[in-house]
Amino acid sequence: MREIILASHGALASGMADTAQMIIGDQPGLRVLSLQPGSHPDALKRQIEYWLAETSADEVLILTDLWGGSVNNALLGLTQDPRVHIIAGMNLNLVLQLCLSPEPLAEVIPAALKEAQQGMIYGNAVLACPQAEDELF
Repeated sequence: MREIILASHGALASGMADTAQMIIGDQPGLRVLSLQPGSHPDALKRQIEYWLAETSADEVLILTDLWGGSVNNALLGLTQDPRVHIIAGMNLNLVLQLCLSPEPLAEVIPAALKEAQQGMIYGNAVLACPQAEDELF
């Protein structure tokens, strides 16, 4: 069983989860943690540690908003648990792929990251030269 935790500063994780579930339907294994103003990121880490001790999930993926940000930095130590994988820089394409993929995380993460990155398109360049879209990205 796989659990996915979206963790961010402010409401980004909540909005990402809401949008993903609007597109692909309810995801029971999708959780949200948000660092609110005045809160300390270690509180998020403690919440996940408590949950990890209680869960039977064999894979736990934590997607954070920003590499080097306080949320990401606070959670990186959780990778000492062999079930835990952390990816920084979440985007909707990545969340959708990882929610829908039945393959083990070690197999799906590299391809999902590549596809998520390729999903970032500069629309102006495509509109200016649509025949060169493959060369631009």
